[in-house]
Amino acid sequence: MTSWKKYERFVAELCSEDYQSPSVTVMPNAKINGCLSQTTRQVDVLIDSRFGDDRNRRIIVDAKKYNRPLNVKDVESFHGMMIDCSSKAGILVCPNGYSTAAKKRAQDFINLKIVSLEELENIDLELWDDCLSDNCDERAERGLVLWDAPMGIGFTASPVSISSIGKCDVCGEFHIWCWDCGKKFSLSNESAAQCNCEHSWFWLTAIEGDEVSLNDHQQSESVYLLLVTPIDALIADRKPFVHFPYAETV
Repeated sequence: MTSWKKYERFVAELCSEDYQSPSVTVMPNAKINGCLSQTTRQVDVLIDSRFGDDRNRRIIVDAKKYNRPLNVKDVESFHGMMIDCSSKAGILVCPNGYSTAAKKRAQDFINLKIVSLEELENIDLELWDDCLSDNCDERAERGLVLWDAPMGIGFTASPVSISSIGKCDVCGEFHIWCWDCGKKFSLSNESAAQCNCEHSWFWLTAIEGDEVSLNDHQQSESVYLLLVTPIDALIADRKPFVHFPYAETV
């Protein structure tokens, strides 16, 4: 694993710990439709609303493993990316600090955070699970799964069941880890799966339109992870749906 990739994954792990919330989802190496560039933008870590496309809660994180401090041009470039990704807040992470001009340029919308390389020494990212999706077999590098905080599922006629939700940092597919039977599995877009338990529910992914428009000509869509029960379909997680699969990722 390259050192910069390990740094990005470490930053994703930190974000997952810092933003643990039932209403927030954290996705490593996310892909977002650029509203101005009309191309696919790569985001090191996306912190987004879990249950709907609320751009006011969106935060994008960029990990810059530079041998120098961040300068004002780095901040300005990142601010332009924030605008293209419809994000009103951002976090720039670096190991070697930033200039005074960069700090002033960041102002209230960009948080400059220092994560030293020494902190990587006590982190074993090999403990991340390998992606279980066949889609990763077609890529140069098989992805790793960043597990989210566990969620409890309770019914009056049955005990509480615990499952964790994760996302691959290469193909982006949802992963489910059932704590009852121990099974782990992935779900591609618009698919369904069930664990080995005898529960009456199953997991489903669906692409659905959101109320927020990226511009006058394009409607936003998300891939929703749903827990389908005998009486309801509950939103468990979501991720942006990329409209430009053949465009260059920048």
